[in-house]
Amino acid sequence: MAFFEQVPDDQLSPESKRLMEIARKRTPNQAIGPSVRAMAAHPRVLKGFVEVREELNPIPSRFGSGHYIAGMLIAHSVGCRACFNLSRGWLAKVGFDDATMDGYCAAPATLPLDEPERRMVEFTVKLACDRPGVKPADFRDMEQAGFSKEDVLEMIGIAAFWNLATTFGTAIDAGLREE
Repeated sequence: MAFFEQVPDDQLSPESKRLMEIARKRTPNQAIGPSVRAMAAHPRVLKGFVEVREELNPIPSRFGSGHYIAGMLIAHSVGCRACFNLSRGWLAKVGFDDATMDGYCAAPATLPLDEPERRMVEFTVKLACDRPGVKPADFRDMEQAGFSKEDVLEMIGIAAFWNLATTFGTAIDAGLREE
């Protein structure tokens, strides 16, 4: 028996229904993922996740598809299949093909992006996946590359969101599997 269960629509609390509608607006042509359906049993947790996603992972983003490329690479690096598939699905919708996305995952250092987008993705992935490696000089490098403090703070927010999402996704996915 699985530890967590997905909450069916007819058993959602009013607050969870409201939050699920917000979540559905993000991915109107996709079903709500099992992790989000499991969070619906605890509206406080679902509220935190949905609100953080809306604030720290905005659509549209000032970084275009870069925030989803960063998300895909972060999810790939920590092995969160649900987040990886979500970010790839969004990138496919805006025209990225599977071969390009596979190439990004196989060799992220060779991202064929314009320089600002490549720098944004690399920095955001570093923030999420190599926190001890982040140094004060990294911030000055980003500033010298033309990014404002607001841009850098948004990159921190994107990295923080994907860390949160991959933690939820990985842990809840394990709790949804049968033993």
